[in-house]
Order: sequence, then structure tokens, then C-alpha cells
Amino acid sequence: MSVSVSTNDLALKLLLAAVPEAAKALSVDSVADQLSQLDLDGQHAEGTNAVAHLLAAKYNSELAGTTDAEQAEVSQWMTMSARHGPVERQTFAQTLNTHLAQRTFLVGNRLSLADLVAFANVHP
Repeated sequence: MSVSVSTNDLALKLLLAAVPEAAKALSVDSVADQLSQLDLDGQHAEGTNAVAHLLAAKYNSELAGTTDAEQAEVSQWMTMSARHGPVERQTFAQTLNTHLAQRTFLVGNRLSLADLVAFANVHP
């Protein structure tokens, strides 16, 4: 079981820090100039969102949401944040700030993949 984390993939670095049992159980390698990849229990995933979902499913499913509605919302935020590159980063940051004005987390009342991925995508 191994994960290759792209050197610029802050979201997966944050996820591995938030789920230390995953970091302990996996062989973690840092790779440059390629997508992050995960091989876990016969499954293969590439890209931040796919790897994050698979890690959450194995090690902390609550990070992906505990209800169907939360899971859909987590997926929505992850997709939205991935669409916003450096040029649109400020606009997406404003969207996040507006959404977070009355709450602590993007989805539900606890940390989720949405929080980790969104933060990583707006962090300079």
C-alpha cells in the first residue's frame, strides 16, 4: 500500500496530517511533476480528489460526509475548488469567506475533505 504525493499537492499533505493512521500504514513518497497516486487494497487512484476520497473511505469516512447530502456537498466543494486556478483564486476565496461567515466548516460541523481541498487550492 503506497501513496505518491506530488510535491505541490498541499491538500493530500494536509489530509495525511489529519489522518495519521493513514500516513503510518502507507508508504508515502514525494514525487515531482506528476499527479498524486494511491495504490490501496488492490485499488488505484490518481489525482487529488480521487486519492482523498479513497483515503477517507479507508481511514476516516466522516471526512467525506456522514449523510448522502453531506457527501454530495463535500464533492461539490472539492469540484468547485479544483476548477479555480490561480487566476480565479481570489474570487473563490471570496466565495469561501461568504459561505464561512456563519459557520466554521464548509460542510456540517466538522472537518471534511472539502475544507482541506478548498484551503489547499486558495493557499498561496
